[in-house]
Amino acid sequence: MPKKTKPTLFDPPIERRDSDSTKWTRFSSKEHDVIGAWVADMDLPTSAKIINAIKSRLDERVFGYSEPPDQFFDVVIQRLEKKYGWRTKPEWFVPQPGVVPSLFFASNCLGDNGDAVMAARPNYRYFLETAEHTGRVFQPIDCHVNQHRWEMDFDQMRQTISPKTKTFLLCNPHNPVGRVLDRQELETIAGLCLRNGTMICSDEIHADLVLDPDKQHIPIASLHPEVEKQSITLISASKAFNLPAIGGLSLAIIPDPEIRSAFQNKAYGVATHPGALAYAATLTAFKDCDDWLLQTISYLRDNRDYLEAQIADIEGLNMTHAEATFLAWIDVSNSGLENPVSTFLEHGIALSDGTEMGNADHVRLNFACHRSTLEEIVRRLKASLA
Repeated sequence: MPKKTKPTLFDPPIERRDSDSTKWTRFSSKEHDVIGAWVADMDLPTSAKIINAIKSRLDERVFGYSEPPDQFFDVVIQRLEKKYGWRTKPEWFVPQPGVVPSLFFASNCLGDNGDAVMAARPNYRYFLETAEHTGRVFQPIDCHVNQHRWEMDFDQMRQTISPKTKTFLLCNPHNPVGRVLDRQELETIAGLCLRNGTMICSDEIHADLVLDPDKQHIPIASLHPEVEKQSITLISASKAFNLPAIGGLSLAIIPDPEIRSAFQNKAYGVATHPGALAYAATLTAFKDCDDWLLQTISYLRDNRDYLEAQIADIEGLNMTHAEATFLAWIDVSNSGLENPVSTFLEHGIALSDGTEMGNADHVRLNFACHRSTLEEIVRRLKASLA
């Protein structure tokens, strides 16, 4: 008899096909069943403690404009020090409705039109688009696979960066390639930025989703006081605790008062105030849900390992190891498919097009789903290439 799998927090799977899920409904219809594996949210239920905290706040029945709960910043500060040894101060925190708008505010809070914004490529699409929408010049730094892992081309960065480069946009852990940058890589980035007077804006929304036990997330601002002073760090509970639908809440951590003021000026009148439910959910996530997070990471790690093994056996596909996140970056250049994204969609899988992230030879697959769903995704991938 086959060995029975021990039930997890995430059994049974939650059916999302007839819900309001963007990921599941955008490409699916009654005539054509499509598994959503593109948008970076999870199909896994969030912690019961978070759900109870939201219910408790709903029971108050009044939903006017809200301030952060009294212990909110103390909890975040203690968490950052405990996890990373990074000591922050309450006045450094600027609540925002999301990480993406913060990227845009950071891109043009320093310098003038015509100055440059630098970011690695491939990257999450907004890193590649902020310059165009903020009157800046984009300076891409290419990433290449070296010994089966993606690395930034630091020689190219040295040749390209200049005092006109006002902002470096860092994504760490990296979406979509799944890297956790090590200390040496971060020190190289920080050193080049310091020498050129370039402010670092680091999106660390995936920091809680490091899958490899031998990897450790390091906030770049924690490297040295000089780096800290020249940085904006963006964090949120949204990814790791699966909270996008609760309402946006991220935190921009900005130690330098002049940079903080410039950032707030760009956000003024544009960024909405986070709501009470988002504060209640985030406070509980950061304060009481590390046990749930450990189980989630274990589940995602098992999904990652299963997917990597399956992709390795599919001729025409290749996947580098994902050290963090729940996103697989899959090379389809040898698939023989003229339009891989369309072909996969025809076979009932919606994936993210690598073209939007700076590399047309790849697709991004979200494996934060129930194992049975992932197994069906793999079956459809194989059918697409048959």
